[in-house]
Amino acid sequence: MFRGEFKEVPADLAPSEIVRVEDQRGHVVGAGYANPASGILVRILTRGGELPSQEWAEAQLLRALSRRAERLGDVADLRLVHAEADGLPGLVVERIGGYGVVSPDALGAEQILMPWLLPAIEKLAPNGTILRGIAPVRRKEGMDLRLEMLRGTPPAGPVVIHEEDIRYEVDLFGGQKTGHYFDQRENRALCRSLAAGRRVLDVFSYTGGFAIAAALGGASSVTAVESSETAVAAITRNAAANGVDVAVRAENAFDLLRQLVRERAAHDLVVLDPPPFARGKDHLEAALRAYKEINLRAMRLLAPGGYLLTASCSHAVSLGDFLAVVDDAASDAGVPLTRIAVRGPAPDHPVRVEVPETDYLHLVVLQRD
Repeated sequence: MFRGEFKEVPADLAPSEIVRVEDQRGHVVGAGYANPASGILVRILTRGGELPSQEWAEAQLLRALSRRAERLGDVADLRLVHAEADGLPGLVVERIGGYGVVSPDALGAEQILMPWLLPAIEKLAPNGTILRGIAPVRRKEGMDLRLEMLRGTPPAGPVVIHEEDIRYEVDLFGGQKTGHYFDQRENRALCRSLAAGRRVLDVFSYTGGFAIAAALGGASSVTAVESSETAVAAITRNAAANGVDVAVRAENAFDLLRQLVRERAAHDLVVLDPPPFARGKDHLEAALRAYKEINLRAMRLLAPGGYLLTASCSHAVSLGDFLAVVDDAASDAGVPLTRIAVRGPAPDHPVRVEVPETDYLHLVVLQRD
């Protein structure tokens, strides 16, 4: 709950203090942890008169694990806790290569939830536990950035994870986010299913997730575009580990898309999976312009019958915003397109209806007529 939603705030409110929140009639709304230094004054954990406790937190974790087992089966590498969507605000937990990667982005998540849950997390991740608190949003909570080994021995290098028969290397200390984008798991599988015999262009490839999937799906050629030297090296290693050929272009994606359009370089499957263009509402207009530009150019690269898989992971960009900008790009591209599907994240990234921020990943699938 934001500071502006409160009529009265105790002057002696302590950081990470568990507090009850009452409405104007004195009825208890719920309880949560407070942070006087943050714009989000209280993050609600429980409703009614129940106070959060270690037993309560462990029950939330068990429920999250049960839902993933029901939807995903026995998957070794996945997101175990998805913050507010699993009723544990500010806390993300993943299991990657036998390691638990804990990312608290709120003060109470680090000082209260994390200590409560670490014993259970350590049982789920036998190789060790890593605290990966590197998100800039921590600064807004009055927190320092942290990256450290909490238990166990650090891996000597990247660890190997599996998505079905696909091998990916993940750098737990130097990679983006928590190390791997599990949220695109099912969308990578879709890309693989569409790739047979097609010329594939994977833009903003990162470590080659979509590119490797397309190559294993029987694509006639695959080109991955990524500006980061570290990521380019990871794409090369991942391709070799999976026994596939991927051409890597270490270039700025915007510049290369413009060049390919000038060259009339046709592709049968184009994937756009950029990093967040909008970290907040202040950047929304610029983000929408960027999304329109890359989609416009990608659409003009499509051969007849070709597919475009275009994604947005910007929390500030709603599904409605994204669909509108994709439709606008299609209108300006002058290319006949049919919208085939609109998809979201994998099941280990659930969307909580009452928390719109959890609905952040959108993937639109279009086909050129």
